[in-house]
Amino acid sequence: MAGLQGKTALAALACGAVLAAASWAVPATAKPRPGPAGTSQPAAATTAPAFPTFVQLPADQAAHPSAPWEWWYVVGHVNAHGHRFGYEVQIVGGQAPQTNIAITDKTTGAYYSQSQFYLPDQTSFSTTALDVRTPSATLSGPMDAMRLHASLPAGEINLTLSARGPALYNNGTGLMPFLGGTSYYYSLPSLASRGTLTENDQTYPVAGESWLDRQWGTWDWSTVQKWTWMALQLSDGDTINLWDNFAQGGELHYATVLHPDGTEEIVAVDPLADGTSGFWTSPATGKRYGTRWIVNIPALDASLTVVAQPQGQEIQASGGIYEGASSVTGRYQGKPVTGQAYVEQLGNWR
Repeated sequence: MAGLQGKTALAALACGAVLAAASWAVPATAKPRPGPAGTSQPAAATTAPAFPTFVQLPADQAAHPSAPWEWWYVVGHVNAHGHRFGYEVQIVGGQAPQTNIAITDKTTGAYYSQSQFYLPDQTSFSTTALDVRTPSATLSGPMDAMRLHASLPAGEINLTLSARGPALYNNGTGLMPFLGGTSYYYSLPSLASRGTLTENDQTYPVAGESWLDRQWGTWDWSTVQKWTWMALQLSDGDTINLWDNFAQGGELHYATVLHPDGTEEIVAVDPLADGTSGFWTSPATGKRYGTRWIVNIPALDASLTVVAQPQGQEIQASGGIYEGASSVTGRYQGKPVTGQAYVEQLGNWR
């Protein structure tokens, strides 16, 4: 993207704050507005942040064809009268368009996934608005009414996603050093979700909450060894984008925390390895993944237990990637908390 390399230095300084301090507060990005019945709700995700960022919404929902790497990644937890599902839809742009789609039936433990590559002329990526289309997945529309459709042999996902509350700007600015390069990165971490989900010819009306990750930039995949990434949605309204990344001979473990009032904190996270258990070995790829994690965030007096259920949630893409619908329990800011999460593991966790 134009000017990408020129912004690397500032992003490195921002990331350095993670290592220099336990917690870095970012000014509010949105103020509460009156809600129904006298309640208070965060402002819509289109609210402009008070803190300078390198991301502009909704414009950056559209494609960036000059970026070598780019994707739209949506995960969610939806329910149909007590029948619980998780899902993932990732649409990758660039010179090798790809989709990764998965449905997790949390109630029965069934898991279905499919990964497909396409020729560029089989896909379309609008540069003026959110409208990305492939034969197996599409995502389009304004931030308060995005339409997501995805299909795989075992099922289909048809949802309307409505952004609630402020956006989360990873690293506080929406720009971060990443794998020897630079990544623009933001999340819409609270998407009201409603529509249908089909599993083995049975269609369920569903409702729940989703999370959109949006990332594009220039980086070097050969520098990564492995990572664990988590999208955590907590019962107190906080959302957390967490990384434990092994790359370029080192380990970077931190989180961007978004509070309901729009303020953000960049906090150090204890390395996850010692608190990882419940290991599962994929019969398809032979890779070993954790399925239970203890997440300690000292600056927030937080100790969270994250559990993927079922254990077997590996997409057969890039030699195997773990994408696990998970639950959250524990202590957060000194109080009991619950929640839901998606956990991604890249690499072999032996």
